[in-house]
Amino acid sequence: MPPRQHPKLIITVAPVGSYATTADTPHIPVTPDALIEDGIKCWEAGASILHYHARDKDQKPCLDYDFFARVLEGLRKHTRLIVQISTGFRSPAHRDDRIRAVDLRPDMMSLNVGSVNLPKGPYPNDPADVEYYAGKMIEYGVKPEIECFDLSHIYAGIGLWKRGLIKDPPFFDMVMNIRTALPYHPRHLVHMVDTIPEGALWSVIGVGPAQLPATTMGIIMGGNCRVGLEDNLFYRYNELATNAQLVERVVRLAGELQREVATPDEARAMLRIENS
Repeated sequence: MPPRQHPKLIITVAPVGSYATTADTPHIPVTPDALIEDGIKCWEAGASILHYHARDKDQKPCLDYDFFARVLEGLRKHTRLIVQISTGFRSPAHRDDRIRAVDLRPDMMSLNVGSVNLPKGPYPNDPADVEYYAGKMIEYGVKPEIECFDLSHIYAGIGLWKRGLIKDPPFFDMVMNIRTALPYHPRHLVHMVDTIPEGALWSVIGVGPAQLPATTMGIIMGGNCRVGLEDNLFYRYNELATNAQLVERVVRLAGELQREVATPDEARAMLRIENS
């Protein structure tokens, strides 16, 4: 019997998040130029989407508009990557600052639809603000990625989609194994995937040591996956990774598990992305 045919695999890479610095690993890109260079390598390795945060001169997370703009411009000049700007920011920030980069018209932005407790404190996402962000993304033709730290966030995303604030197909991202939030387990992932509406697309993030098993499950189940140093600094026990290495491993796994990898242009078509 031939293997079951799944859609092509969309690989997202998240080269830099809000916490790790070059003191933790020399491989994390914390400047616009370093992010662009790393993004080129990840694109060549097989990534379709690049998700990124901004850092200031002290490597602290920030919402620097010029940082977002420089990286977006560089990646569009040198790659075909789908560029996704993060709206995630745990420190107090006005909602207009979190969504300001939407007017750059990136291909995608993350949409955190609910609050969650993170290891360094609560991460609030007020429902009124979430609706505001979704409305801005609709206005500027930016595709949202619905970040789901637990099951309630899936229902929040479905609610926005049913009200026309998220266009088809909705794209749910299951964020698993953050300490103090939902741990990774195959049964949790299966339940979350069973909850999304028919026709929706989904991806999975496994934080820390859960990255490899979560990625493998995402491939097997016909979903998509995210890797990168935002979520996991190590390739294997006690061996620091590079972002390109983590992408290359997903491509190898996909080949062994008979999942074709989507190119950025194929991923654009699957996600129905308007901006390019």
